[in-house]
Amino acid sequence: MVERQTFKRRPFRYVRLCAWGGPVILTGSLIFWGVIPGNIPPYSAALDAQTFAARYAASSHAIRFGMAVMLALATAYFMWGVAIAKVMEKVERDNDVLSRLQQGGALFTTIITGFPCWIWLTAAFRPETLDPEIVQLLYDMGWFLFVGAWSLTSLQMIAIGVCFLGDDRVAPLLPKWASWFCIYAGFSFLVELAMPFFKSGPFSRSGSVNFWLEFAIFFSFITLVSYYIFLAIPRLEREHDEAPVDA
Repeated sequence: MVERQTFKRRPFRYVRLCAWGGPVILTGSLIFWGVIPGNIPPYSAALDAQTFAARYAASSHAIRFGMAVMLALATAYFMWGVAIAKVMEKVERDNDVLSRLQQGGALFTTIITGFPCWIWLTAAFRPETLDPEIVQLLYDMGWFLFVGAWSLTSLQMIAIGVCFLGDDRVAPLLPKWASWFCIYAGFSFLVELAMPFFKSGPFSRSGSVNFWLEFAIFFSFITLVSYYIFLAIPRLEREHDEAPVDA
């Protein structure tokens, strides 16, 4: 008689790989979205069209390179969201609503990251043939799309925070203070509602509140959640290995 062999499932296979999407998109954004094309800080909305177009054309090669690379890297954000969802599922157990909302927010954020890159890449492709007003319009359009869709990322942040606040482990996978930070980060994006009404000052796209504060919060969110997701994966693997094997 041949004894039936049993196997343990491997529910966290590839999760660690996907979790690296967080550090990848964070580092890539700083370099290829921010530093190389000159988006840290972004071009001021107070510039006249002629001045703006001249500066944009002078940096067109760097903009094209940075945006092209960012289009390739954007999918890393969705991979990161999938890893977070897998960890959240172990907190929700029999109710995956929050993990689905988080993964949906990550997917839409990935798309919203890509579309402005396409628009800015288009504007930088042959800026010398475009009217200055058109170049400026395309840049404005990219920013309104990128920042104006803040609610999609807020959905992800708030879902993460609410989910891990419900973690009943003695040592939660995401500490309570970090969960509250995620919720705060999600609601902090409400300030982006002011951007369409200011061309200069703290609430403009290059201002101290709208850009420096909000992007610092966003990058801190990625760093914080990535750190604890990497800590959570081996903990969950141990929990799984210690569970009884299905016959």
